[in-house]
Amino acid sequence: MLSLKEDLTRAAAYHGHLCSGQVLGVRMARYACKILKIEEPVTSKRLIVFVESDRCIADAIGTVTGCKLGKRTLKWMNFGKTAATFVDMKENRAIRVRTISHKYPKEGEDLELFFSKFSDEELFAVEEVIVDLKPGDLPGRPSEVQVCECCGEEVLDGRHVNKDGKILCRHCAGECYYRK
Repeated sequence: MLSLKEDLTRAAAYHGHLCSGQVLGVRMARYACKILKIEEPVTSKRLIVFVESDRCIADAIGTVTGCKLGKRTLKWMNFGKTAATFVDMKENRAIRVRTISHKYPKEGEDLELFFSKFSDEELFAVEEVIVDLKPGDLPGRPSEVQVCECCGEEVLDGRHVNKDGKILCRHCAGECYYRK
């Protein structure tokens, strides 16, 4: 495993700067890997991580673990929390790690030095959890491909909707995030 300093440097380079979210995300991912006994997370391919925020911690966790949206090993859950669930597929074990400290450095304060004052146990709470992974959640080729009967677009991995006897994408079923 890389050193904390190396992980922070890599995370900052990927994210564009070092911030409290980056430090917490790096520390959180390293702590989870330690608990799960995953020594080389970037190359192990054992992890699926569910991040609960689309903020800085997501980039940091992905950098430390090697998990990526495009590889289907990083999942984003829109809960707005500084928390993540780490699923070890080899050991069939999952832990959820969340922040418990609400202390942040003052503007301009050295982030590494500030957070080094706290142990992992002072920063995070950990609990064993169960994550029911479906075939459509796993890395690899799509488990299923359907074509929306309304717009004709492909819908991967069981994310389609059956409505009034038709196979629809979520958009055509009325669940959209954009308007035409």
